[in-house]
Amino acid sequence: MTQSLPTIIVIGYNRPASLSRLLGSLRNAHFPAGNVRLIISLDNSGMLEPLEVAKAFEWPHGDKRIIAHETRLGLRNHVLSCGDLTEEYGDVLVLEDDLFVSPFFYQYTNAALDFYADDQAIAGISLYSQQFNQTANLPFMPVDNGDADVYFMQLAASWGQAWSRQQWRGFRQWMQEHGTDISNVANIPADILSWPDSSWLKLYNAYIISRNKFFVYPYRSLTTNFGDPGQHFNIASSRFQVPVQQRSMTHQFVPLGASLAIYDAFCEISPESIKMQNPLLADLDFTVNLYGCKHHTYGLQLARSNRQGLHNFSLSMKPMELSVMHNVEGEGISLIEPSTTTSYASSAEAEYGMYRFFYKFPSPRIILSGLLERVQLVLSRFGSR
Repeated sequence: MTQSLPTIIVIGYNRPASLSRLLGSLRNAHFPAGNVRLIISLDNSGMLEPLEVAKAFEWPHGDKRIIAHETRLGLRNHVLSCGDLTEEYGDVLVLEDDLFVSPFFYQYTNAALDFYADDQAIAGISLYSQQFNQTANLPFMPVDNGDADVYFMQLAASWGQAWSRQQWRGFRQWMQEHGTDISNVANIPADILSWPDSSWLKLYNAYIISRNKFFVYPYRSLTTNFGDPGQHFNIASSRFQVPVQQRSMTHQFVPLGASLAIYDAFCEISPESIKMQNPLLADLDFTVNLYGCKHHTYGLQLARSNRQGLHNFSLSMKPMELSVMHNVEGEGISLIEPSTTTSYASSAEAEYGMYRFFYKFPSPRIILSGLLERVQLVLSRFGSR
C-alpha cells in the first residue's frame, strides 16, 4: 500500500563522516505530522563504521530501517535496489551520503510529487538546482518562469531526487526492453555517454531522452553536494556546491505544457519556449545550440555566430536565450544553417569567447600587454640601479 508520506532513503557505502553529516541535516529538518519513514541502505564496503553510524542515529520523525547488504552491489545496482523500494513504499526520496539538505527539503518534495503525480511526461523530482552545464563546462542559468518556482530539464537528478512508484516502474520497464546498452539512443551528450558503467544516472538519462520525459528542478536548491571522495570523485570538490533554501515557502508549480523554462539534455532551452516569447520565430523550425555542443544537427540552428543569418541577435544578455526571446538585434547569435556555424561553434576562438561572456576576464592581448608593461617596469628599475 502506498504511503501517504514519501519515504526517505539514504544511500551509504564507506564514508561514515559524510553519512553522519547528512543524517544530522535530516534530523534538523521540518516534517509534517505523521510517520516519515527513514531507510538507511548501506552497500558492503568491509567497514563497520557506516553501520555503526546508522545504528546510533536516532530518528524522531517516524520508523527507521537499516538495510546492510551482505555482498558488494556497486553504485548502479545499489541505487537501482533503492528505487525498487517504491514497490513496497510508494513515493521515495533518495539521498546519497555526500549531500546536505535544506531544512525545508521535505516540504518541497512532498508538494512536487503530489502536483506532478498524474503527469506522464514527468520522470522524477530533483531537489538539487542545476547551475552548471557539465557538457559545456560553463554556468547554466534557467530563464525566469513567471510565478513558478520550478523549471524542467531532460536530465535526471542524482544529488537528491524523488520518484513515485509509477515513475520508477516506467524506467524499470524501459530497462527490461533495452538493457544497459544505450548506444542506439539518439541525442545523448557525449560526456554522458562517456560516464562509467557504474553510473545508474547514465541509464536514467537515456530513458528520459528516448521517451521525451523531464525532471522537475527547483530554482532554489533543497540539497547541495559536498563532493566527498567516492565512486565518482577522486578528491574532494566544491565545484557543485550551491546555496540551499533557508526559509519556509509555499512552492508554486506549473504544468510542463505551460512552462516557459524547458531544457533538453544539453541544457539548451526548447525552441517552443523561445517561440512563446518571440513571435518572429513562431513559424520556423530550428534547433537551439547556443552552447555549441550539438555536432550533428540539420536544418536551421540557433547558434553562436557572427555570420549573417536569417535572424541575428546580440550575445549580450544572461541567460543567452533572453537576447533571442526579446529580439535584441546585434551580433553573436544567428539563426543559420549548421554548415556555416559548425566551424565557429567548435573553434577555440568560440570557446574562449564563451568564457569571456560568462566570466568577463580580459582578452589575451590585454593580459599580455599588462605583463609586458610589468616586465619593462622591472627592467627599467633594475637598469637605473
